[in-house]
Amino acid sequence: MAGTTVTPNLDLSRDPVAPAELDAVADMPAPSLFGLFRTFFKVGSTAFGMATLQSVRAVTVKLGWMSGAEIDEGLGLVQLYPGAMMVDLVTYIGYRKRRVAGALAAAAGFIAPSLVLTLALAWLYTAYGATPGVASMVVGLDAIVVGIVASVAADLGAQHFRGPVRATAGLAAFALAVAGANPLLIVAVGLVVGVLALRPGSAPSATGSPDEVSFSRSRFAVAFVPAALVVAGVTIAILAGGTVRDLVSSMATIGSVAFGNGSTILPILQQDVVTNHHWLSPQEFGVGIAFGQATPGPFLSTAAFVGFRVGGLLGGVVAEIAIFAPSIAMTTVAAEIYPYLRRHGWVKGAIAGIMAAFVGLLAALVLSMGRQVLTVPAALVLAVGAFAAIRAFKLNPPVVFGAGLAVWAVYLAFGGAA
Repeated sequence: MAGTTVTPNLDLSRDPVAPAELDAVADMPAPSLFGLFRTFFKVGSTAFGMATLQSVRAVTVKLGWMSGAEIDEGLGLVQLYPGAMMVDLVTYIGYRKRRVAGALAAAAGFIAPSLVLTLALAWLYTAYGATPGVASMVVGLDAIVVGIVASVAADLGAQHFRGPVRATAGLAAFALAVAGANPLLIVAVGLVVGVLALRPGSAPSATGSPDEVSFSRSRFAVAFVPAALVVAGVTIAILAGGTVRDLVSSMATIGSVAFGNGSTILPILQQDVVTNHHWLSPQEFGVGIAFGQATPGPFLSTAAFVGFRVGGLLGGVVAEIAIFAPSIAMTTVAAEIYPYLRRHGWVKGAIAGIMAAFVGLLAALVLSMGRQVLTVPAALVLAVGAFAAIRAFKLNPPVVFGAGLAVWAVYLAFGGAA
């Protein structure tokens, strides 16, 4: 997601939506596909951070598409599988209104603005980023990113380090990441720990026995259409070879295994882009994070920046689609089987363990970026200032970026070293 605010976990075991609430929206006509696209295009063009969730809730309820309680249940659902949560929530709303076509229309509308804006910023950076003045400003930009990501790690730590098991799992993940362990292996260990040690009791059935849950085999089969499209797209990319194959393979893998919001997915993205493929330097990756933070809509538009730097305009478009497509496909299927998923305690335990591991990975990312970026005392001061602005003054990331870069520009104008 754009911004740094962490979406709270919801209680997935609570009672289902009241029938009265369902009746209140059942009589509303289904929106057109263009209406879904246009509505979420507006949200993706204007909403940052937690405001994204607020905007999605407000517009969906105002238009009578879903109740607030139904949206909350959708938000709980999308935390059960990998992918960027806000993209998946928008996809879920689209699916509830117009099935697969609605899901794709809503997701496309929400993603499109950040894709266009990030590609434009990536072009500007590629064209002018090497000039001395711009290069010096990028040092300040990266320092601000370190401070903001550190604030994200602190928020996530407070939320997901509750209890000795989660805290131990997170600290172990941090130590393993610093030692160079594969992030995907660390996530897998967190999942196992969660299933074994953090599993709550199963909630009572939402509607009685599983046989009482309405289930359509044909609808379930159609829900797999996006998954088939993803498989076809990956196959075509593999056959195409070269940069397209590498980008699609990398981004689709990350989008298939990384849980949480954009910030928790960053460590795996950084490991693959910077350490494994050497596509970007740590400093360039920091610029990509900044663009993801400074633009509205989904935070993982950073993938478009990576793709543009690797393969130009086509690379940027392909990378953004590839990182979101797997979880969009998962959402259409999950929306059909949600009445079954919500009752299983092991699912909730797995998510708890995974999120604890991601906090450790994110803390390791902050340490790694800090070592690379904070090369002068002034950069360290700027990073601390950005951290304080988010934590103490609750400023939004775009404001922090603007103010921080203004301060850094004054510092450089008076002869400060970068």
